[in-house]
Amino acid sequence: MADNPTIAEIKAAETQAAESVQKAREDAARKLNRATADAENSLKEARQNSARQFRDKIRRAEEAAETKAAATLTKREADAKSFYNKHKDKIPAAASFITEEVMKKYGSSQA
Repeated sequence: MADNPTIAEIKAAETQAAESVQKAREDAARKLNRATADAENSLKEARQNSARQFRDKIRRAEEAAETKAAATLTKREADAKSFYNKHKDKIPAAASFITEEVMKKYGSSQA
């Protein structure tokens, strides 16, 4: 019965099937490892891109804030100069008035 060709064919088919299963498992493991590595790389790249975009947004926001601050400062300086020029003639009179009022209330320190 050991010489039966059908049994030999079955054993050869079993051996071939076992080798095919083993090869399929190895292929699956390689594909899984490759997919895992690809996923890790994609995640790493996504994190780097996200961090880069965040830094770029912060930089643009800072630049916009600096520009707005400079414009506001320039406008406020112009307003202050305008206010000063408009009222500078009143300063000597106001200083004189304040001096007189202080002198009336507290007197001269040289007396």
